Order: sequence, then structure tokens, then C-alpha cells
Amino acid sequence: MVQRELARLYLPSGIKAEEAKTTVALDVSYSKEKAFAAAVVCQAEGEKVVEVQTGVFGVHFPYIPGYLYIREAPSLLKILAQVESDYDLLLVDAHGRLHPRKAGLATIVGVLMEKPTVGVAKSLLTGEIRGIGRARPVYLHGEVEGLCLKDGRTFYASPGNMMSIEEIEKWLRGRDYAYPRELVRADALSKELRVTSEAGGPS
Repeated sequence: MVQRELARLYLPSGIKAEEAKTTVALDVSYSKEKAFAAAVVCQAEGEKVVEVQTGVFGVHFPYIPGYLYIREAPSLLKILAQVESDYDLLLVDAHGRLHPRKAGLATIVGVLMEKPTVGVAKSLLTGEIRGIGRARPVYLHGEVEGLCLKDGRTFYASPGNMMSIEEIEKWLRGRDYAYPRELVRADALSKELRVTSEAGGPS
């Protein structure tokens, strides 16, 4: 199993919260057999955009919960290859360690890129939420593998690679536990690209 093998390559630490200054957020929208991918490089807590890359790629695998990496990883890796700016942290719209096989899409991208990575997902795939407050631990097999956060919406953050759950919590706390602006930008950009393409504009 590819995911289990890549899970063994996961590194639990590598970057501190205060070192994550420049981020690149990744997201993909879909239409039929096409993936519309966006990478947005930001500074100043997502306020300043320093680079944008987009691309349209073919899709050859259906969406199956737990196996998103087969469908989405090729497009994300291709769009990342286009990024010219240096960055400290990858943000992926997907789960990382908070996954039945401890290797969601964010972990796979982070391990393959050998970069500090955080997975940020909008729904819970597995795990048990405990505690109270705006940042609640999510347990999987007796260990804390993610955080459940509330920012008007509920979202889930988990280590992808090279950043511990403690440092992720600290990084998010420094942003008042808000859903990352970078991912909002990447999501909007990928959808805009899809709409433009469907309307017959340049892709």
C-alpha cells in the first residue's frame, strides 16, 4: 500500500511556528475529466500574495474517500513544480496524519516534496474529537493526530510532514485560529479558473 509506505517516511518535526513566514497554499477544482489547480504563495499571514501559479490537468481516477491522493496528488505536484518562490510551509486542502492510514494527501505531498506541510480539511474523515474550546484535539488510535477548530466554520488541521501538532497549534493560535487566508485564495482561484475554462476562455 503506497500510503502506508509513505507514512513511514513522515517526519514529526522540522519547522517551528515562528519560522513559517512564507506559505504556499494548494487547491484543486474539478469539472468532468479536468483538474483546475492553483498554488498561491503568501507572506504576512496570507495578506500579501507574492506569486500565483495555475494549471489545467487531466484526471484519470474517481473520487474515493480515503484515496484522494490518487486523484489529486499528480495535479498538485505539477503545479508546485511551477512555483519559483522560496517558501517555508505548504498548506494543502486535505488531511495529513488524520487519516485511516496516517497518510492523507497532505502527508503524501509533504513527504514527496520533503517540505513542512499542514493539511487543512473541511470535514472529518476519522478520529475522535475531545475537549472544549476553539482548538480541540482529535485522537486517532489513542494519539493526537489533528485539531478541530472553529472560525465561523469548523475545520480540521493535521500534520502533513515536518511540523508537529504542537507547532501547528501554536501557528494557528498566532492567527487567532482562523481558517488560513491562503487556502481561501487558492480555492477561489481554482474555481475561477474552472469557470473561465467552462465559459470557453483561456485555460
